[in-house]
Parts: sequence; structure tokens; C-alpha cells
Amino acid sequence: MPSATPPLRLSETFGIRSPRQVLGDLGEIVRDGIRGRRFQVGLSSAGLLKPRLSLPAYLGRVPDDGLAPIYNLFDRTGGGTFYSQRVSRARCRDFRGGKLAYDEHDGVDFVCPIGTPLVAAAAGVVVMIRDRWLRGGLTIGVDHGAGVVTQYTHCARSLVSIGQPVQRGEAVALSGAAGIDLVQFFPWVPPHIHFMAWHRGRPVDPFERPGETSKVPWSRRNTPSHEAATAEPMPKVSPVDPRELERATRACVDPHVRRELEALADVPAAWAATLEDALHHQREAWDFRETTFALRPSTETATVRLSLPLTPDAYRGARFGDTGAPAHEG
Repeated sequence: MPSATPPLRLSETFGIRSPRQVLGDLGEIVRDGIRGRRFQVGLSSAGLLKPRLSLPAYLGRVPDDGLAPIYNLFDRTGGGTFYSQRVSRARCRDFRGGKLAYDEHDGVDFVCPIGTPLVAAAAGVVVMIRDRWLRGGLTIGVDHGAGVVTQYTHCARSLVSIGQPVQRGEAVALSGAAGIDLVQFFPWVPPHIHFMAWHRGRPVDPFERPGETSKVPWSRRNTPSHEAATAEPMPKVSPVDPRELERATRACVDPHVRRELEALADVPAAWAATLEDALHHQREAWDFRETTFALRPSTETATVRLSLPLTPDAYRGARFGDTGAPAHEG
């Protein structure tokens, strides 16, 4: 991270960009609250309040062993298939069979202090910089080819631009506590990066059960870690079907989302990544009773192996937040 980088402002940390944004978001919260789409919590949600993880991280402390606590894992019962604003823990199960997750959680949460450099998990091209405070705040997306995109959410500041190639381990953003889900439970929910791996438009779990092969695995099985710095060939961005992009955009019934997508029509890779994110996280903007969309060709077969998305200057790996055990193959 360049020494001249200005310090983060409080508004950046929590993803508050303008009074207009706040008023618009509050209006959406009220509307969705009336419709029952938000604040789906219960007694089980109390398990997500973890001051033993959150308070040290908010104080800027990095674990002495360099292992980032995993706050939540991918939910194997509903993650990647459905998405809602619920934060209940009724049906969730992580890849181990445990409950280090919540219902429909679609990524892996690594706890880290505000301002931690977040790095590309593999070589690729930046295809998305999306800022929706009601869905995790600032999110960076990197296309690694073969229909694989990774996302880095709850960011305070982007360090890249759309179309920029990045190497594995290159900083793409500074972490924050952006988004309604962190702000409303501050300081009991730890600041973290919500890291997602997507394969052909669907979130997938990079962790593997015994006998299972992930579509987008960690470079060392079940071990989020760093790889030795080597020159990797820069992949081509994943191919997309422009006719399907246009069809899906026309079918969007939310005028705000549709305008966002139409503004990206000249950059197909960015258009596709943002559209996939919206199709999954904002399903109410489409009528799925009538149609589905195939945005990417089905011929891609290459495997993209992922590294830990946190700076190697502070972190060498990860550990499970419930047991404290290191995340590793054994």
C-alpha cells in the first residue's frame, strides 16, 4: 500500500457516501420492512454477536499467529441458491457439518481490522466496483477467466479501476465495516471481508467436504493461504453472451437496477458481473416465474485456485472462529 494513501475517513469506513444515499436507503429499509423483506432475526441470531472477535479487530489488533478468524463459512443448505436479508441460524450448516454460518450465507467472512489491504485471490481483471450500502457496501469484483469471479465486500476504499489487470496478491481495496448489516450491530459484529467465489453466475464454497471437489477451490485444499510470488499469465476475462445480457437487463423491473446495468452496456465483462450480483442478491428486481438467464457459455472447464484474500504482510492463513483450530487440509 503506497505510503501516500490518505487515511480513511469515518464515512468511508462505514460506507456512508452522501446524505442523498442515506435518505434513499432509509426509505428502502422502511418499504422492505413493511413487506417483511428485512430484519429477519430470531434468538439464534444472537450467536452472530461476537465481541471477543469484534473488539480486538476494531482496536486494530492482528492475531499474533497471523491467522485470520473465520467469522462465518458458506451455508451448505441454502448458500448460493437463495438469498435474503435473514440472519437467522435455523437450517445452516457449513462444510464441516457445523453451524459457523447463518441461513443462506453465500461466502466466507475473514475478520480483519479496518484498513487492512485486501488482495486478489488469483490473477485477473477488475470487472466490478459496486456500492450498495444495503447489501454490504462497497464491493470489488475480479474476473479470473473460466467463468470465475471473486468478490470482496464491506470495503472502505477501492484501490483499483474497472478493466485493470491485477496479479495474485495485489491489493485491490482497503477493508472497512461498510453496509447496514455491520453498522446496525456495531461494535458487536466484527469488521470483516465477505469473500465470495462465483462460478458461472452462482456463488460456490471454496472449502471441500471429504471426497468432494470444489469448482473454485483454495490453492491448498481447505487451507486459505498465500502462494509464492511467481509470474502468472493474465487470464482472459470470461466470455459472456451479449444477447442474454440484453434480455436479462430488459426483464429487470426495478428502474434503479436497470439503469445501473444499462450504464455498463459498453463493458460486457463489468455488465455481466454486476448483473450476476444483482440477479442473486436482488432477486425481487426480476420475475423469475417467467424466465431464467444463461449469461455465460457452458464450455469453460479450467480450474481457478484461490489464495487468502488478505495482505501477506499481516496474515499467513486462517482459523475457524468457533473452535480456534487452523483451517487446513487435515
